[in-house]
Amino acid sequence: MDATGSSSWESSPDKINLVDCRLPQEYVFVGHAPMAYKLPFKLLTGKWDSEKKDYVLEDNPAFETHAKKLFGLDDTILVMCRSGHRSAASVNRLTKVGFTNVYNIIDGFECDKISDEDSVFNGKRTKNAWKNSFAPWTYGLNPGLVCAP
Repeated sequence: MDATGSSSWESSPDKINLVDCRLPQEYVFVGHAPMAYKLPFKLLTGKWDSEKKDYVLEDNPAFETHAKKLFGLDDTILVMCRSGHRSAASVNRLTKVGFTNVYNIIDGFECDKISDEDSVFNGKRTKNAWKNSFAPWTYGLNPGLVCAP
């Protein structure tokens, strides 16, 4: 907070950039911070991995290129994914290409699942993180913030 009681985001939103590095499908259908750029770290291939029982994700080859078009190397960038793992890897990729003020939002947008067999929320991601902390979020899309994969 600054001397007026505003957060630095509120007092200088042009100085802090938020990147949501989740899959485009997550950004659209789960929701996102209204000021977050959609810049996916990985892309869904549509291929099923029967061993892992999950869909195959591949690195987004345009991730760094899009980031360089959007931001200066010294700009402050906060990176968010679902739980903090992909955003940590995104921060690493961005620092390798010269970005100097890149930070991971550790708990991400949804974070941990409730682990309580007696709870109706068992297995749901309602425990902590951006979406569950009353931070602003939306399903609405701002074309100026949506980067093509």
